[in-house]
Amino acid sequence: MSITFASRKTRIAFPQNAQAFILREKRRLHNRRNYAHCLPMGYLGKCFHRAFAGSVLFTDKVSIVGGVLAPAIFFARGEAMDSAYQGYVAWTILAVVGGGIALRLVTAPYFMWKDDQKEIAELRKTITNTSVKRRQFFEETFLAERANLAKSMVKFTVVDLPIIQLATVNPDAELKPLTEVAALFLADSHFKRYWGNFCSGFRWAIEGSKFMVEAGAKIPEEQKREVATRIIYDLAAMKASAEALVAILTEDLQHSEDYQKKIDELQITYSHLDREILPGTRWDLPSSLSTPNTASDEQ
Repeated sequence: MSITFASRKTRIAFPQNAQAFILREKRRLHNRRNYAHCLPMGYLGKCFHRAFAGSVLFTDKVSIVGGVLAPAIFFARGEAMDSAYQGYVAWTILAVVGGGIALRLVTAPYFMWKDDQKEIAELRKTITNTSVKRRQFFEETFLAERANLAKSMVKFTVVDLPIIQLATVNPDAELKPLTEVAALFLADSHFKRYWGNFCSGFRWAIEGSKFMVEAGAKIPEEQKREVATRIIYDLAAMKASAEALVAILTEDLQHSEDYQKKIDELQITYSHLDREILPGTRWDLPSSLSTPNTASDEQ
């Protein structure tokens, strides 16, 4: 089973059972350590098992070497090998084999500890590698999403459409795919501020343009100038927010100062505009000029 990270352009599978694998390995090591308690003699039984493991094969090798080498030496010297020498060879073989087993028995605890330490080190390495891979996966994914979002926002920094064309834009269709990616970065307070102002300016500019196109000549001249000024202001605020979003996504450390400077300049330029009133209140025709499509019917 895997978790799939889906975006508009990428689809990356990341193993979900990595943690289960680590737990399984830890359990196996724990069971291996406790295996001695299942033997008749417990820990000593495990030591004897390690000491005598392979002793039969070792005895055969020593016996073959002793049984061939000793007669060859006597033959080379031109002497016969009597029963006393044969007894010495047998005792020598027995002493070598017994000494080897005793040595293995004495050193068995150390080598068992050494094997456990080696396995522990391998498990720690597995855990470390899994953590590194997980961190690398998320870093690469988020960096890719940051780059894609920054590229998508660039076009909004240079938007310069006439009101007639701006009125044909669907704000939901434009913002929905961007919001799916932007949600990853909303924990940043600066990013959240820029994103909220960008969406508001974009929607308000489009709504004002639609009102201008639909109402047409029915709009009083004074209201028409006010709505047009508001559309220009909202577009400028949207561009400033889009530029700030590109700056923060590309790790420009001056994004906050540059954004605040642009907003201050806009407020000075449009100081005559009542920005506290929501745009929608300017986009209603007076009741004397309203049509069924632009104002509610009076009962």
